[in-house]
Amino acid sequence: MTNDRSNEYHHDEWTGSALPPLPADFEAKRDDAHRLAYAVVAEARHAKAERFGLRYLAGGFGTPVFGDNERVRVAEGELIHEADGAERRSPITTLRAAAQFVGIEPGTTGAEHDSPELGDVDVELRVDAELTGFLDAWYGLAVESLRRIGADPLAAEVSPIQLWPGHFDPALEIGDQDAGQRATYGASPGDAAHPEPYLYVGAWADVDRSDPFWNESAFTGASLSFAELCLADDPREAAFAFYRSALHKLTG
Repeated sequence: MTNDRSNEYHHDEWTGSALPPLPADFEAKRDDAHRLAYAVVAEARHAKAERFGLRYLAGGFGTPVFGDNERVRVAEGELIHEADGAERRSPITTLRAAAQFVGIEPGTTGAEHDSPELGDVDVELRVDAELTGFLDAWYGLAVESLRRIGADPLAAEVSPIQLWPGHFDPALEIGDQDAGQRATYGASPGDAAHPEPYLYVGAWADVDRSDPFWNESAFTGASLSFAELCLADDPREAAFAFYRSALHKLTG
């Protein structure tokens, strides 16, 4: 593990082959993982590097390497702190305990308008191995698809993929803003308007609402639900096809 700025935007490769079913009590568990992501994992990076973007890492999510070869990640239902060539693991209990484990206080630097509130930092979090296993598959498939659309011949002005702790989703931006073609392509694990995970393309300019592809009422753009994705013979190809359709419509 080396603190190399050339690897700052590195995301792991997904080695899975299928999306698992949604865990029981998914919304509550997801919101707790979201709190953990912005209040502890991202906060640990920000405390030393003044940056809070996260990455898809095998088993779940975490920071890139920061500071003195340090990294914080969540996998297999545990909080993992890597530093000085050593790895420590802790069960995920409360936000306060998680923050103490990595040497910080819980914070809201990386929170956004759609983040769940920090709440009581001494309440037990419901982040278990089933949930982190699901997030591993969801984020892994998403990052793979985002890499592919970012490499499309029509993709211009492509930003790095970030897993934003405030929104809790991996996303990138593509397109010429002056030409009205720029959009954010991402994969949300769900939010207040969408109880289940979904892929999305959020256009930065108006879209042709007469085209049924642009089906979102919560924002200007399109979405593909988790249920629709699971019905596909190949969810990987379905995800890429969704993003590619949006890109071609925006640039056509």
